[in-house]
Amino acid sequence: MYFDTHMHTCFSGDSDADPIDMINAAKKNGLGGLCFTDHLDIDYQEEPHLFDLDFDKYWSEMPQIKAFNETNDFKIYIGVEMGLQPYLAPKHHELVHKYPFDFVIGSVHAVDGKDPYYKEFYDGISAADAYHRYFDQVLENIRAFDEYDTLGHLDYVVRYGLKYFNEPLVFSDYKDQIEAILKHLIMHGKSLEVNTGAFRYGMTEPNPSYQILKFYYDLGGRDITLGADAHAPDTVGDHFAEVSCKLKDIGFRYINVYVKRQPQKIEIV
Repeated sequence: MYFDTHMHTCFSGDSDADPIDMINAAKKNGLGGLCFTDHLDIDYQEEPHLFDLDFDKYWSEMPQIKAFNETNDFKIYIGVEMGLQPYLAPKHHELVHKYPFDFVIGSVHAVDGKDPYYKEFYDGISAADAYHRYFDQVLENIRAFDEYDTLGHLDYVVRYGLKYFNEPLVFSDYKDQIEAILKHLIMHGKSLEVNTGAFRYGMTEPNPSYQILKFYYDLGGRDITLGADAHAPDTVGDHFAEVSCKLKDIGFRYINVYVKRQPQKIEIV
């Protein structure tokens, strides 16, 4: 049974979901468990403090939620999605050693301080400029900070580039940048997230695309995680069956679920 290892609740600035409702949705959808990964985006310029995670409240309430709702057949883990920016690496280092996370997603939501979610990011630049800048920033971030478990939604910028430019990513135009990122992940024993939240943005493939996932596999990458990036109960586990079939066709046999920062392998069926 699959685990949804990327989701946001009322502890995140962009969700009002009750954690219990997310648990119930996961159980209803036949999942074997989940990992809460609420947002931490320090120094988020567009909406300051929107994604400041209240760690005292988080670590007061989440372990109780886990204790009262976990069973032998349904496991609950507590993680975080960290919005990486190179100069924040020392602060992120401090936090991952201070709190007992099961799982840390390292995601890039800001490029030179600006989030590609907002139209202003694209003012005065082409889609190609935006995509190149984004991948450059991803590589800079993962070189600056090594204490994450999986790289979240590698081609996150494409979700919004499609919206503002209606211009898909042509893999060959960015192959060298993407290859450098993927080789870094493989060399450092990190996972690559398969994020099905892309489908909610009108995309027909996850983030990253199947072409990138196949490229990762061909480079020797075998470590992947799976998450729906759900912000509400109705998208927990979204498109998992469909995507899992595609992953198996590529050659992947296992999906990683992290427990106390250690990967546990779940077979793809």
